[in-house]
Amino acid sequence: MKIYKGLSVAVLSLLMIACANVPTEKAGKTKIALTPSEQEAAKVEKQIARIEEKLKANPTVRGWILVGDAQMHLKKYNEAVWAYREAYMLSKFADGPRRKLRRAVALAGFEPENQRYEDK
Repeated sequence: MKIYKGLSVAVLSLLMIACANVPTEKAGKTKIALTPSEQEAAKVEKQIARIEEKLKANPTVRGWILVGDAQMHLKKYNEAVWAYREAYMLSKFADGPRRKLRRAVALAGFEPENQRYEDK
């Protein structure tokens, strides 16, 4: 019985060492495969622009919230603020759009073009 325990500990330690030494090339390829392509992002942006044009003609709260959510997903916080503001105004200051607007405004403050630093 002691032999089996010693053997199983040795085998487990070898397996742990083998798993810890995963080549970095494979990890890099996996990471690249999981990132969305620029082509797909361009398609999504094109669809968002098309929806915005329709909403300008026939605005709805739900439509502007969907546009804002899509912009948040793309990490375009300034555009999300604009869409949520439209939804907030159309909803006559409802709580749901207000919360989304506040979050987008907070995140937009972290965008580099919104940060102003003065040289001393």
